[in-house]
Amino acid sequence: MKGMAALFEAGMKQMSKNRLITVPVGLALLYPLLVTLLLTGIRTTDPGEAASPDTAFGVIFMTVPMAATLATGFIMILGSSLLPEEISAGRAGYWIAQPVSRNSYFSGMTAASFAVCCVVTSILFYGTSAAILAFLPYRPAAIVWAFACPLFWTAANLALVTLVSLLIPRIASIIVCLAVAGVSNFLGSVSQVADAVPQGAFSETVRVISTAGFFIFPADPMLRLAMAGLRPADSSIQEMITSMGFATTPPAWQIAYAVVWSAAVFWLAAARFRRTDLA
Repeated sequence: MKGMAALFEAGMKQMSKNRLITVPVGLALLYPLLVTLLLTGIRTTDPGEAASPDTAFGVIFMTVPMAATLATGFIMILGSSLLPEEISAGRAGYWIAQPVSRNSYFSGMTAASFAVCCVVTSILFYGTSAAILAFLPYRPAAIVWAFACPLFWTAANLALVTLVSLLIPRIASIIVCLAVAGVSNFLGSVSQVADAVPQGAFSETVRVISTAGFFIFPADPMLRLAMAGLRPADSSIQEMITSMGFATTPPAWQIAYAVVWSAAVFWLAAARFRRTDLA
């Protein structure tokens, strides 16, 4: 455990020196402030009453997806840079030459990456959520989902880019992983729309494709569960949007699969790292 702590600390120090990481972390703080500025312009019909949950519902679907987009970009940049840079700079080889196993080194560096990614996700998602709740008080539908699912979503994205960055060059890995995340989000949206249309060949085909996409990369449902948990429990427009297929809640069992999937992909990345030439 002492060695793991030292490796974790070394990973954090390396990231603190990289402007590609420190600058986005600082900029992430601006997004909740921009949301706060937006919310200051919202007025209710009665200043003495809390703002309508319907307003909060609309603000969530305007701001949270953008926060997720910003976080995705950061995760892909960080996840594709730390281990490859450690390897190319020879620092990984130096640590492995010490009495440190490759598994310990990989675990320590990956834990550091995950910690920083969680910080950025928390700033963007929880900061935005806190601003919405402060200006538009309401009762969230499922606060546990709203809190936990962004972290599961972060783990899935980081696991993907960590593995891919050990297989192909850094820039290519970012492009590939962003494309996978984009396709996953698209399939998730189309699937929810298909759930709202009458049964037929189209809806069945879409469900099969989106289900296959989920098992390949299960990050998108985590974001949808987070938004489903954050949305107002008593919003009147929720039923209208749900009937259109844009706010249906994915099954909760998908959380367990996403956790198992992330752990399995991190394990594959560790196996690839063990075979990497560090000389």
